[in-house]
Amino acid sequence: IRELPPGLSLRDASLAEPLAVALHAIRIAGGVENQKVLVTGSGPIGLCVVAAAAALGAAAVTATDMLDGPLARARSVGATATLKAGTDEVPAMSFDVVFECSGVAPAVSQALAAVRRAGTVVQVGMLPGAPITVNLEPLVSREVRYLGTFRFDDEIDQAITLLAEHPEIANVITHVIDAEHI
Repeated sequence: IRELPPGLSLRDASLAEPLAVALHAIRIAGGVENQKVLVTGSGPIGLCVVAAAAALGAAAVTATDMLDGPLARARSVGATATLKAGTDEVPAMSFDVVFECSGVAPAVSQALAAVRRAGTVVQVGMLPGAPITVNLEPLVSREVRYLGTFRFDDEIDQAITLLAEHPEIANVITHVIDAEHI
């Protein structure tokens, strides 16, 4: 249980948990300040990673998704560029840190191809519990750090503070459904 800062609505505070997941991934990566960041997958967690990276001083944040709506939301929460997955080419070896948030094999291969030499890829999206085909050559040939992250640790207070200081993060929310209609 946390006391919310004045002006932070319950609606917007509902993003504290997914934003804490994003902040934990950024912490696992070692931070994003002054880094070129790629976020693959612009679902709720990916959008929170975009917003958090922008708020924490990333030099640039590029987001990918297959749909136009999530890409528009990514721009509204801080993405400096967006790329449509399956259509636009993601530049190879162009990003310092990549957050793979989609949990699909092609995006994992794309993340490893997009990160620079000795860069970091953080696997945020849940992968299936079965064998998948992924190109691991860049992991080895470019000495990439590939890290996993799951949920969050103690980042919830930081998430609440960011939500209060960066109201644009609430653009992640697309629909509000009253409890009586669930």
